[in-house]
Amino acid sequence: MADERTDEEWVQRYLGGESAAFDHLVRRTQDRLYPTVQRIVGSRDEALDVLQETYLKVFRNIGRFQQGCSFYTWVYRIAVNQAISSRRKRRIPSLSIFGSTDSEAHEFDPLDTDAAPSGLEKLVKDERVKIVDETLRSLPPAWTAVLVMCDFDELRYDEIAAVLDIPIGTVRSRIHRAREELRKRLEPLIRDDTESPKPVPPEPERTRQRTSRSES
Repeated sequence: MADERTDEEWVQRYLGGESAAFDHLVRRTQDRLYPTVQRIVGSRDEALDVLQETYLKVFRNIGRFQQGCSFYTWVYRIAVNQAISSRRKRRIPSLSIFGSTDSEAHEFDPLDTDAAPSGLEKLVKDERVKIVDETLRSLPPAWTAVLVMCDFDELRYDEIAAVLDIPIGTVRSRIHRAREELRKRLEPLIRDDTESPKPVPPEPERTRQRTSRSES
């Protein structure tokens, strides 16, 4: 039978003395948080470290959780800010779009296609996804975070403002500047796509035969 209790009910069970309820809260939320954190920080190991720090803060401060609020939204806010803090603690060199890092690109597919790609097509697509992902993380941490929240997690500007505790105007400004910078850094890749010559389709056999007869 599926558990129909809400996160908030599990919080109350934990505060009421049921220690196992906290583990249940972690299991209910960690898989949803991981993609967001990983897109901000890059590597799997760092993302897991961020989540560990996040739940440590949740454990220490759960008594301050306000009734009537969303537990997941509260944890999400802590996780995003922890991810930004983790990024700021390390120096990340600016990357060219063809630069490489040891960070692992999160697997997401920005292309909509019904046909199964060939091995070479998949390799090219995966490499471009990796380039876009790495370029996203070469932006300042706060810019990366707002783009992840807006374009991947589909949060509204007011929701992003609440997560980061900043004015909506600042959110708009960061998203605009981040998108402009991302577009600038990805311009060579976009230009290659638009300037690549389209392959000429092979001439039908029947047409070649008619041409050969007319020339003879």
